[in-house]
Order: sequence, then C-alpha cells, then structure tokens
Amino acid sequence: MLLQPAHQTTSEQDENRILAEFSPTTDGAAEVVTENKTVDQKPATRKTWKHWQKITLVVTLVLLILLTAGGIVAAKTYSVVQQIQVEAQSAELIGREAYTSFKGQNLLEVQSKLNELDQKLDTINGLYGQLSFYQNIPIASTYYSDGLHGLAAADAGLNAAKKSINAVTPYADVLGFSGEGTFQGGTTEDRLNIILQTLQKITPELDAITADLKTVQTELSQIDANRYPEEFKGKQIRPLIVEAQNFSSGAVTAMTEYRPVIEKLPEIAGGTGKRMKYLVLFQNDNELRPTGGFLTAFAVINVENGKVTPEKSDDIYELDKKFKKKLPIPEALGRYLTTEKKWNLRDMNISPDFKTSMDTFYSEYIKLEGEPSDVDGIIAVDTEFLKTLMKILGPVQVPGYGTFSAENEPKCDCPQIIYALSEIITRPTPYIRQDRKGILGPMMRELLTKAYGAPKQQWPALFQEGFKALEGRHIQLYFANAELQKVAETINVAGRILPPEDEKDFFGLVNANLGGAKSNLFTSYTVNQTVSAPADGMVEKTVEITYANSRKGDNCNLEAGLLCLNSTLRDWTRLYVPEGSQLVSAQGFTTEPKVYDEAGFTVFDGFFILEPNSTAKLKLTYKVPYTDTAEYRLQIWKQGGIPTYETLMDVTGGQEKVEVRKDTVYKTAF
Repeated sequence: MLLQPAHQTTSEQDENRILAEFSPTTDGAAEVVTENKTVDQKPATRKTWKHWQKITLVVTLVLLILLTAGGIVAAKTYSVVQQIQVEAQSAELIGREAYTSFKGQNLLEVQSKLNELDQKLDTINGLYGQLSFYQNIPIASTYYSDGLHGLAAADAGLNAAKKSINAVTPYADVLGFSGEGTFQGGTTEDRLNIILQTLQKITPELDAITADLKTVQTELSQIDANRYPEEFKGKQIRPLIVEAQNFSSGAVTAMTEYRPVIEKLPEIAGGTGKRMKYLVLFQNDNELRPTGGFLTAFAVINVENGKVTPEKSDDIYELDKKFKKKLPIPEALGRYLTTEKKWNLRDMNISPDFKTSMDTFYSEYIKLEGEPSDVDGIIAVDTEFLKTLMKILGPVQVPGYGTFSAENEPKCDCPQIIYALSEIITRPTPYIRQDRKGILGPMMRELLTKAYGAPKQQWPALFQEGFKALEGRHIQLYFANAELQKVAETINVAGRILPPEDEKDFFGLVNANLGGAKSNLFTSYTVNQTVSAPADGMVEKTVEITYANSRKGDNCNLEAGLLCLNSTLRDWTRLYVPEGSQLVSAQGFTTEPKVYDEAGFTVFDGFFILEPNSTAKLKLTYKVPYTDTAEYRLQIWKQGGIPTYETLMDVTGGQEKVEVRKDTVYKTAF
C-alpha cells in the first residue's frame, strides 16, 4: 500500500492516488495496483504533477467533451435543418400549385394539393421535433420557440383553408369552379332558391374558420420580428414575418366583417320569407354623371327567393312631372348646368358618393304620388353592365322593339344595343313618341328570363362578370335598412367615396357631362401622376389628365331630326384629394378652379370643354400632407360608369403603369 506524505491534504492525497493509478510512468511501463500491494512490472520513477497541470488537464478534458458533444449536436442540427429545408421547399411549391389551381377555378385540384400540403406539414413537424433539445439551451430556446409558433400558425392556416374549400364545394358550379357542385338539377330559379336556403347553414363553418385564423394571428404575434435580420443570403426575413403577421390580422378582421354579409344575403334576395322591393335606376354612362351616368329611366322590381319580377318601368322625366317641389339647384351644379332653373330628380346624383346622392333622391321619390313608398332600396346599373350581359347571353328579342345584341354597330363603332337604344330614346321625331324609355322594363324582363334559363355552362361567366360589375361600380346598391346598407358598404358595393383611414395619398377623379349629348361614348382619358419625395411633411404632385374624343361630331340640330351622339363635351371636373392639400397651379380649365373641403376631402373643382375629334389636357400641381419618407401609398378611387383606364405613376423618377379597373391601392418606395 502506498504511503502518503503526512503534509498532504485529503483532497491532494486522493488526486495523487488517482493520477498515480492511471498515469504513465517515466519509461512507459504500466503500474498494476492490487488490493493489498503494488506490483511494479518495471521499476520507474513516478512523475509528480503540478497543480496548474492538473487544472489544465481537467479543462482540456471538459473542452474535448464539449467539442465532441457540440460536434454531434451541430451534425444532427445540420442534418435535420437540411431535411426541413428540402421539405419546406417542396411544401412551398405545392402551396403555389394550390393557389394556381384556385385561380384556375379547379376546386378538385385545390383539395388534392391541400391534402399533400397537410402531409408535408406533418413531416416538417416531425423533423423539427428532433431539435427539441434546443428548448433547454439559453438564447437558442427563444428561436426554437419561434419555430414552434410558426408551425402552429401554418397548421391552423391550412385547417382554415381546407374548411373554406369544403364550405365552397357545394356551390362549385355556380361560382365557376370545375368539379360537380351540389346544385346541378332543376332550373336556375330552383338552384338560386336552394342556395339562399343553404347559405344560413354555412355560419357554423365560418365560426370554425374564424377560430383557426385567430389561432394563426395569436401564434404569429408571439414572434418578435426585430430578432431577425432584414435579409439572409439575399432572401428577405424580417419583412416576410411582418407581412405574415399583418396578413393574419387582416384575415381575422375580414372574416369578422364579412360574416354579416353571408348572413344577410338571403334577406337581400328575398329568401327569408319577406319579398323585397327595389327601385332600379338606369344610368347612361355615355352621358357621364358623378355616380356613373345620367339617370335616364327607372323600374320597380320585386325579389322573392332570388326570383326577380318587374312591376313597372318608365322614363325618368315621368318622375320629374310628379315632382312638384321647387328646390333651388345647388350652387356647385348651377355654376355649370345653366339650362335648369330648379333641382330635378334626374340631376340629384351630383355627389360622387352614391349613398349621399341616393339619400336625397330616395327621400323625395317615396313621397311621389303613384310611386311605391315601401321600396327597400335602390340598385343602379349602367349600359356597360347591359353590354356585358348580352355578350354572355347572346341577342335578346324584345317584343315590339326588335332584337338587341352586343355586336359592333358600324354606324357608331359601338355595341348595337347602345345605338339601338339611342335611336329609340334619343332621336328627335316630328311627332310625340309615347313612353320612349318604356323599352327598358321589357328589355330587363327578357334579360332576366334568358338568364334564368341560361345553361349551366353560362353561370360561371354570369357570376364572374356580375362580381366585376360590382367591383367596377357598374352596379351600385343602396338600402333603406341600416344593417343591409352596412353590408353593402363592407363589401364596397355601395359606391362610397371615403377618406383613407391610414396615411395614404388619395386620387378621386370625378367627371360630369353637362352638355346633354352622349359624347362620353367616344371619349377616353389617360392620367400621369408625378410625385416628389416628402419635404416638410408634404409631397408635391403634378397630375396631367388628357381627354381625347375619337370621332367627328354629329348633326345635333333638332330640325335635322338626326341621331345626336357626339357633340361638344361640357365637363364639370372635380379632383378629390386628402384634406389639407394645397393647389399650387392649374391649367386647362376655362375658369379659375375653386378649392374647398367636402366630407373629409379637399376638392379642386373646375370646368373644361372638349370638341369632337380633338383633345384637351388638364394639369394640376398641388401639395399633399405626407410624412412617411420611406414608402409612398396612393388610394385610387374609380368613378362609376367609366371603363378601365391606366395611370402612369412616376414616384421620384421610378415609372410604373397601374391599371384602374376598380378602387386600387398603389405602393412603392420613394
């Protein structure tokens, strides 16, 4: 047994004993220790370890262990991350294919891709679970937790998508998706009735979808985007996180707001046991007015279980004959419409905000003798919508009036229906022609009959074009009931013009033809907007609007008795911009434009004249309150009754064309 020096401590004695037992001797011979004695296989001189050497050895051993463990962890992490990356790229591809299938209206393919995506997400979750040891490592645990939140959000989002597709599936054929919907049999009227009845059954699904979307929002909100770089290896990181968080929040808001729309649609279509009565106003967009066209005729219709039954129709002038009030013409309209001495019903749509105009019109209409006082709302349609219907349904035969179609008429290089209606309604005659605009009621009846009897193949186009007409303000809705009005405003089919809620620039161009002819049929315009960088809380803009009339003028002399479509355009022009904007200069108006505030906007108000087969240009330079120095955001409001047009945006030298088919938001960096 080895003797221990008396002066050593117990700890030192233990260390020396261990080192002695496992340390090599000076000549490399091993020392064998037995229970009772030590046997030296070869005599040697033992090496004495100094204290610092012992510490160094221990530290080295610890480092070796840590490096080995770290290497194993790094190798494992790298392997798992590589697998996750491969699966994530595959999932992204499947997601893109699902979106493409949805845009292509292939519902069956969408369902298949969502199922594939579900499987991929399960695989990714399993792989990520192999990294769970990171939740016990400081700092790393935070990023690992972010990954868990992201995966949970993806899972909930996928569930919401699958439930949404399942909810839409019964209506696949009606909405234009490929695949067999539930409502194949029966007439169109039967199918509409069933749809209205079953819409109420979707509400529980909406609750489940909303719950999933709220889960997405909650999970993503727990990720701090500021922990991540703007980009990594050329790929955006932080902006994508922020975008996902904003999108999830917007989705929850949209579902919350749109739920009442689904709930109220049956009531709007008379599917809840109550027949609805609507006043239909026909706006002639070839004689443009602020809400979309001159109020040329009207009809009263009843809607029950989705079926429309016309009650009466007549010329708008017949309403004005019953309107005995001598209301003074508004000053803004009276400046340019000098032919009128009082305010007529046909001119009451002077506000571009459809609700504002209809509030006035409706309050007077329901008091007229011989007109129904129980009208539930107003539907305004323009000739663009009539043309679209005829393109889908084909020519329509109206007894007593002839055949109408969307084919081109060489006499005006315009759709035949436009020329034919103008011939019937507008052309002067040497005799009194009774009920000139009475054609619109019978025409609407024939269009509805043809639509109800349309084959299944035409329904997707009817649905899609109807939706586009609502988006482009070729159809606008107004309701006497506040709840139904709110529904219309929620889905932006109420024709409102409202100031932007957040800090955006705003561009709302409103034209009104006060000349009487139908020259807007041959008039188009282009818009160029040049925007400078913000300075002192303002951006300076120059807007150029070029109007072009492409056809020679008609002989509009009443004595000639010819059809007068194209004549001098006398245009009342207003530009609605953010409140507090300052007009710097204006060119092209016949008189100095007026500047005033209205309904949360600043308005530049002027007048110009455009002759047939010529052009006219307006140029306005003004300053807009704007403080964001990084990004420019513009909300473009589209007037009802005008076709799609392009505006060229030039923001601090960067040019881009923007198509304006509906209200549009444009964004770009300064």
